[in-house]
Amino acid sequence: MKRSAGKIFIKGMLLSFIIVAILLSAGILGYRLTMHFFKAPEEKAIVAYQDETVPETVTEASVDDISRNLIFCYDEKTSEITKIVLEIFHCGKKKITYITIPMRTQLTMSDSLYRKMLLVNPEIPQMMQLSVMTNYMDSDTVFDYGTLMLEDLLGIKISYYTVIPKSIYDTMFVSKKIKSSGAGASAAPAAEQNLPVEAFSKDYIKFVKTLKTEDDINNYIEDIYPKLITNLPLEEKQKYLESYSMTPLSNISFELMKGNDENSGYYVDPVLAASRLNELMKAN
Repeated sequence: MKRSAGKIFIKGMLLSFIIVAILLSAGILGYRLTMHFFKAPEEKAIVAYQDETVPETVTEASVDDISRNLIFCYDEKTSEITKIVLEIFHCGKKKITYITIPMRTQLTMSDSLYRKMLLVNPEIPQMMQLSVMTNYMDSDTVFDYGTLMLEDLLGIKISYYTVIPKSIYDTMFVSKKIKSSGAGASAAPAAEQNLPVEAFSKDYIKFVKTLKTEDDINNYIEDIYPKLITNLPLEEKQKYLESYSMTPLSNISFELMKGNDENSGYYVDPVLAASRLNELMKAN
């Protein structure tokens, strides 16, 4: 009887160990399967998000017979864009027009652009003033994506952009209300709102007058280019040298982007702005 009871006890112990082992194995297997199924979608989502937020090319520069150069004045101390000017250079007509786009300009992004911008910063609003762009993008991305925003706003393709540090920009441009021609450059009216327009400073006009040959202009461009940020390589910029040298100072004008100034901001008039831009970009 003692041996029989001992055998039963041993068999019971072994059976208990087997049952525990099976339960532990099932628990571990179930845990691994659960973690696998719950983690898989999350890993795929992260990879897809990274692929879309790091595009190979955001803006592509081009050399055009009628170039559209978007100029940003950038304050490196505050990391803010303080001025935006669109330079339209008609190489055939040898005319340059600088169009001031107020920083108070209200922008409503198209749905397609907004979806793209959400990948850059999910907190960026679809409607905002140009002055707050740097609140949602850092200096590595704001000029490229800022160019996309201005293309979206104006309905045109920007040839390239140029970022001028504020310390240099302030030696070239001044904000003033233009009502008549003066100081060697033709000056367009500052539109109905009589808002300030970005125009060449007197000292810069004097300097430009000293650039009499292609070599003079080339030396100036080569000297200042390393101080700028642009998506147009130096050798591409130099393709404009001949046209620059043949453009008289009297063919350089300054004006305001057509729109309406209201308490909530500046609103570009899509009809008037498009009409003016089309006029400036006519082939003949």
